[in-house]
Amino acid sequence: MNTTQDKALMRANLEGHHGEVWTTDEMTKDYEVLGFGLGLCVVKRRSDGQRGSLDFTHMPRFYFNFIEG
Repeated sequence: MNTTQDKALMRANLEGHHGEVWTTDEMTKDYEVLGFGLGLCVVKRRSDGQRGSLDFTHMPRFYFNFIEG
């Protein structure tokens, strides 16, 4: 996936399945990253301190599917 159009299609597909999707820059504005695992990261939401996890893709890097807990 190299083109801007390919990235936009992938993002739209993720949004259709999981709702909100973030790039790295967008995600770090909303969340503090506490750690990374295989295909997910542990985060703390900046707005209310709620901890949870986000899934992510590698190429291109998108974060999605916030789950509290």
